[in-house]
Amino acid sequence: MQREFQQGYLERDFPAPPFDSPSKLLRRSAQLYFSHFGFLAALTLLVFLPAKLALQLVSYWLDVPKGGLAAYLTMDLSDLVLSSLAVPAAIYGLLEGFRAGKAAPAGRALRWGLRQWGKTLWNQFKVEITITLWGALFIIPGIVAMVRLIFTATIVAIEGDGETAVLERSRDIARGQGWRIFAVLVPVMIVEFAGPFLALNAIGGANAPRPVIALVDALLSVGGQWSTVIVLLMYLGLVPAGKQAATGRAQIGPSK
Repeated sequence: MQREFQQGYLERDFPAPPFDSPSKLLRRSAQLYFSHFGFLAALTLLVFLPAKLALQLVSYWLDVPKGGLAAYLTMDLSDLVLSSLAVPAAIYGLLEGFRAGKAAPAGRALRWGLRQWGKTLWNQFKVEITITLWGALFIIPGIVAMVRLIFTATIVAIEGDGETAVLERSRDIARGQGWRIFAVLVPVMIVEFAGPFLALNAIGGANAPRPVIALVDALLSVGGQWSTVIVLLMYLGLVPAGKQAATGRAQIGPSK
């Protein structure tokens, strides 16, 4: 752990299957997600649940309506802030799982997540602005921007201090893979779009107690780590193993 903090990136000293089939990758992602579900759930709830409860408490004090626009905006903003910690931490733990067969302890993973939190948040904020601006013009350019920038958080988590032009790096990795990436992301987008509505309807929507809303919101974030696994596997399948962060940009191509 100390060496990783000193060098500022995570080493990849293991091979990974190439990203050559969306269906195969989705199957592998499901297997990886459920095999490490305990780690992912514990890590995500440690980050999200206290923060979501605190957010609902502050909203109660400020008399923010539970079903209003302000409530949804604050929930989305909190997701951006919290996921910028949880995602790099999850990736750290999952990479340790590839090496040792067992995910890293949540505490050690969170230390790496905290180290990468500021850089992840800033780059994810730029991603959100880019997608929103392109999406405001036409839907398709917004989707294209999302596909090209999908690797942003993963790059920060793995390549760390070795990569400064993170958004451009993501575009490089995604180049020539757009339709394949989109095919993988379609079921993820459907689940992530429908999931919150179904869950909130199940608990009574805005009429549910605030602690229940916070709990459901945090549990949805556990399910959202499936997308972290998916993007990580795509990244590993497109970027060769090695100390890519130590020498700048790695050659893009399937892992051997």
